[in-house]
Amino acid sequence: MALHKYGSPHQEPLRDPLLYDTVLSREGLRRVEGLGAAVAALRPQPEAVLVSPLTRQVEAEPLLRERVTLSSEVGRPPSELARDFPGVALPADMDEVWWYTGGAADPKAVVKEPQELYDRRLAELRRRLAARPERCLLLVSHWGVLHALTGQDLQPGELATVEADLGGAAAPVRSRQ
Repeated sequence: MALHKYGSPHQEPLRDPLLYDTVLSREGLRRVEGLGAAVAALRPQPEAVLVSPLTRQVEAEPLLRERVTLSSEVGRPPSELARDFPGVALPADMDEVWWYTGGAADPKAVVKEPQELYDRRLAELRRRLAARPERCLLLVSHWGVLHALTGQDLQPGELATVEADLGGAAAPVRSRQ
């Protein structure tokens, strides 16, 4: 057996297993269940919860979606999400194919979202978050989106509280697991 450091030339390149719109693993479910008390203890309490439109984050705000780089970031139409998550309010104007496809005819084609489009989407997300009437929001999203908003490297299942200047960078207030 050989052990190679991450990033070494001997490391196997990333291979997409073609698992579309993946669900939480048992470990992921355990972590989420463990966050209940921490979310209940938040002060101030969030006035709204916005969730990425991938099944593993459920759905509410398309701008919170992950950047498409693998099949697991290719989503499902809102009609399917509404059937599987009837308690979630989906945007009425949400496109059936809301993830980035680069114009590909096949919505399951994995087309990496260009950095400049991703940056524009994040700028639009900041603008929309700043325009919301709530003073405290809970965002359930992905590492890249949360890193862009907070500057923090959050781990899966980690809860962080930040005061955000949505016109620019975010200033972390405190972080808790």
